[in-house]
Amino acid sequence: MNRAEPFLEALDRKARMLAPAARATYEANKDLCSWLLDPLGRWAEAAYGEKVFDEAARGYASYCLGVAQAQRIYERAGRYTPEAMPEIMSGVYEDEGYMVPYMWAAILIYAFWPSMVNHLALFRNNFLRRLPSDASVLELACGHGVLSLLAAEERPDLQVEGVDISLPAIAVADRLLKVSGHSGRVKFATRDALQTNGSDGGGGYHGIISAMLAEHLPEPKPLFSAMGRMVSKDGLVYFSTAIESAQRDHVYEYNQESQPLQMAEVAGLRAIWLVSDAGHASAGGRFLPRATAMIFQRR
Repeated sequence: MNRAEPFLEALDRKARMLAPAARATYEANKDLCSWLLDPLGRWAEAAYGEKVFDEAARGYASYCLGVAQAQRIYERAGRYTPEAMPEIMSGVYEDEGYMVPYMWAAILIYAFWPSMVNHLALFRNNFLRRLPSDASVLELACGHGVLSLLAAEERPDLQVEGVDISLPAIAVADRLLKVSGHSGRVKFATRDALQTNGSDGGGGYHGIISAMLAEHLPEPKPLFSAMGRMVSKDGLVYFSTAIESAQRDHVYEYNQESQPLQMAEVAGLRAIWLVSDAGHASAGGRFLPRATAMIFQRR
């Protein structure tokens, strides 16, 4: 059974204005989007029951509305205007009522937003499929844990660890893990991503995943330093971030693709692949919201 269809049908019921664009993106990239949505659909239904698809659709609609509102505020203010960090912690990362719908949306955008589909291709083709045999992988700020679970699904030889500061996010990740069949090779923990050390004290991971994390940090440079320290000499880093794309918890504003690239180079990392795709710009707006993803190696 095509497990992508329940997500799309739920959008028809719960997010009708957004459904046609989501389906068009899926149909144009069916093989790649199904690589994500088919296992996600199995795991989500096994973990939460059939109601999960409507809940995911409502979360996706709320997320898209929030992004549009934040972008309008950004255009008026001329800069990011995030909430203060204590309010972000209590109102976003520690709030189950907000965080769980946010988590569903945060993974569905990979299959439903044209600006994110190429991230999925880079992650699968240029990161997962190029890791060395029997690689150890660490996902920083893993959220829902789906990228870690997809890594285990794609590569039966991988050992994967995911960490996140949000208890509700890790609860979702653990619930999906329990039904995924990958419990022996994947583990999740509630921990600050930047307080994580290499598995052998440094350079112990063959793969590092940092997906859409840097923009949530007051200062991303320590993130790059940590990735440079923790990845092995023959390893790869998958990194992605938002550029000129506001949300209530986007704290650090990148305006150019060269900015995260320079931070990586200072930390001893070299980009070997890069994609950057634009979302919908405001008519006459100053900013072009886009998402960039890169694969790094140690220099």
